[in-house]
Amino acid sequence: MNSERPASIYELMREYAILNKLPPALESLTPELGNSLSLLHSCLVESGIEREEVDGKPCVAAPPAEINSNHLSHFLVGFLPFNSITAKNDINNALFEIYSFFHWLDKRGIPRGLANLDFTKAVRELSSDQERCLRLSHLLDDETGRVLEDQMEIMDTVADIFSVVKIEGEFAYLRGRKYAEPFRLRLPSHILRLLEPKDHLDLVLGDTAEKWVLLEAGQVFPDYEI
Repeated sequence: MNSERPASIYELMREYAILNKLPPALESLTPELGNSLSLLHSCLVESGIEREEVDGKPCVAAPPAEINSNHLSHFLVGFLPFNSITAKNDINNALFEIYSFFHWLDKRGIPRGLANLDFTKAVRELSSDQERCLRLSHLLDDETGRVLEDQMEIMDTVADIFSVVKIEGEFAYLRGRKYAEPFRLRLPSHILRLLEPKDHLDLVLGDTAEKWVLLEAGQVFPDYEI
């Protein structure tokens, strides 16, 4: 580890996995982290947290202090179901390993985000939103198929994790992490009824020069602040 900067999440996960002799996650980009920590690591990479290339693969370069409550929301509500991890036992096993990793960081006096979080309460509250967000993800994906059938000419595309700024009439106003101006997206009423302000949506939008349309839809997860 580089003494000039705090140890990264990836470095600490790897050290924890070695000390605890975690079985490798053979199908993961980071098998050395074990299954549960590899899942969390992949989710953090997707979230846009600081990363670097290590041996040709993206690894989280941020220290544990950078982990926040929306990373937990992304992981539990968006990432796990989207990666077909829906059995309660599998989810509990993943969460237990992550909780154990956090406890190990605490014992070593390593600053981390979520230090004051009631982990059990957070999991319970976030789990109550899983069904709504998974349904939204499926409905948004269905909507992309309808849009593609219209065969509109697409001038440009934007891929980002957007947050819902407001819902007004037939439109959702979305703000991306990479763009200051909100995007206005027309959506069917059955989708708008399920959307909530500050929901996070992993989308690809297309610009037809007249309007923005939905081209691809992925994970959906709620905003979670502590």
